Amino acid sequence: MNKVHTTTAITNIQAISIGQIIMDDSNYLTLWGHVQLEEVWHLCDFVTTYEVMNTMLRYGHDKHDAVQMTIVKKLENMRRIPEIIDLETELGAAVVFDNMTFCLQKPSLQPENNWEPYSDEECYYIEKVVALPPMPALPDLPPAALAGSRNSLTECISTFQHYYALYLGFIELELEEEAARMEAGLADDHLFSMAYHAWQLPASGQ
Repeated sequence: MNKVHTTTAITNIQAISIGQIIMDDSNYLTLWGHVQLEEVWHLCDFVTTYEVMNTMLRYGHDKHDAVQMTIVKKLENMRRIPEIIDLETELGAAVVFDNMTFCLQKPSLQPENNWEPYSDEECYYIEKVVALPPMPALPDLPPAALAGSRNSLTECISTFQHYYALYLGFIELELEEEAARMEAGLADDHLFSMAYHAWQLPASGQ
């Protein structure tokens, strides 16, 4: 596999899990796992480059060393092609990658010179990943102040959710990450982080 052909439509998600990694003699990795959509995990496979995988591991922090060493060990002793790394067996469970945005595209085939998606929602090419900033620490407030600020807090959360929805819309329009944040008024890292966590609140039931 020298090149992965994809459609132009991009899907952005915040969490995937990987159970197995398949390596061959190309520059690409195939990942068997699941994708999280609206708090539900769905079976899904992924294709990506070693460069993107390294970025995922770097953003994964505590997941980095164990997965990286497993891959390195397999590469050093690779005796067949393709080779499978079973993370569920090696590490005891599938590895979840979250706290980052995955920019996904659908692989495509070329019937009669027209590239068309063929994988439905069960396979994606991971074009790149973008780290999400950490949740900012909130100051301690007395109970009276918290009670008096509930309405304002609700309005603030709603506003941040609107900004993040705008940001996702610009990403769907294929704007670069920096441009999408700028257009949505979220160029500042702290504002972007607050908007992301506010956007997650309804789905998490908070």
